[in-house]
Amino acid sequence: MILCVAALIAGAAFPLSAPVTAHARSLPVLTLTYGDREFVYSESADPPADFTVAEELARRGMDKPPRERMGIVDGMIARGVGTEEALTYCFPRLPEVLDAAGAAVALEPKDAEMRFYPDRTPMFEISRSSPGVRLDRERTCENVYFALKRGAGSAALAVETLLPERTAEDLSAYTHLRAAYETDFSSSTPERRHNVRLALTRVGGVMLDDGETFSFNETVGRRTRANGFESAKIIVGGRYTEGVGGGVCQARTAVYNCALRAGLKITAVSRHSLVPTYVPPSFDAMVNGSGSDLKFVNDTGGPVSIRTVVSDGHARVEIWSSRMTCTVECRSVTLCVGERPADEEFIDTDRVYTAGMSSGERVRVSGGAAPVKSEGLLIVRRSDGTREEKRIRTDEYAAARGLVAVAP
Repeated sequence: MILCVAALIAGAAFPLSAPVTAHARSLPVLTLTYGDREFVYSESADPPADFTVAEELARRGMDKPPRERMGIVDGMIARGVGTEEALTYCFPRLPEVLDAAGAAVALEPKDAEMRFYPDRTPMFEISRSSPGVRLDRERTCENVYFALKRGAGSAALAVETLLPERTAEDLSAYTHLRAAYETDFSSSTPERRHNVRLALTRVGGVMLDDGETFSFNETVGRRTRANGFESAKIIVGGRYTEGVGGGVCQARTAVYNCALRAGLKITAVSRHSLVPTYVPPSFDAMVNGSGSDLKFVNDTGGPVSIRTVVSDGHARVEIWSSRMTCTVECRSVTLCVGERPADEEFIDTDRVYTAGMSSGERVRVSGGAAPVKSEGLLIVRRSDGTREEKRIRTDEYAAARGLVAVAP
């Protein structure tokens, strides 16, 4: 009858796996080696004081030299018991020594890492990866088995190499210009130019891991004076008015159009109520205080890096990652245009817009807009010559009356 090995090892009645006390004498049985490291398997050299324990020691062959116990081990293996389990029956402290050796030699693999410096040359700095190591318990037990069969005093620890998930070569494939988009805001007021520049500066330098989502709002922050933004023209309720953060929509639109051309998956975008002047219809990206956001997901399989180059009136957004296997063209199609409503006139009693003008003279405060229905298309051309046309948006922009100030 074969005894349950796990119960024998754990049983309190048999102190075979208990650590050797300071007063007990230990006898080295086998040394496990790994490089210059040694892990010694030893047993108590003191005779058992209890008859029951002595009987169990004899049953397991532990009153015999290590080499002679191997007959019992071989018999257990012949009956289908695993090598480690069979060895543990006659050498009960083996799991303890293997656990200690495994913890001592374990080394986690180190992935390569990439850092992005958009204002430096080169922009990308990639560290080397390194493999890891862990104990190969099964092969080590085989080494122990053959060493004990030969009567050898040592056996080599067997280890397996753990490869890193990302190497420097892997990451270097994600250092290519994937798409770029340029926008001009040179005709804007100084305050609006400041806002565009500030928003895009905060977007520049962002790196997204594979599967990570970019959020314009989280990256740029709230459009408040405390966050560095100034008052400029914004669209509220289908009319142009002054508001803190005016111009940030143009920055967001530039990022949106670059992401489209980079083939990234857009998960959130909102249109303006009026047709914008700096981008074709159905390719704008609005920002307001109600929580609208621009979001896209990095689904390239590796890192995505965003670089922005901003001057006083011009900006370029770049997305760097793996090479594109296709080209993406954005096309705006106007489906219909309605009538532009008549201007709205008001008497500028405070002379805000008509200072120095004669009574009855007029000055345009804001332009009107006709209602527009449009759609946005992506034209994808692949290297194999195939072409795909995808409708990504259909938008309806409201009409707006122009505003004209009349001198009192």
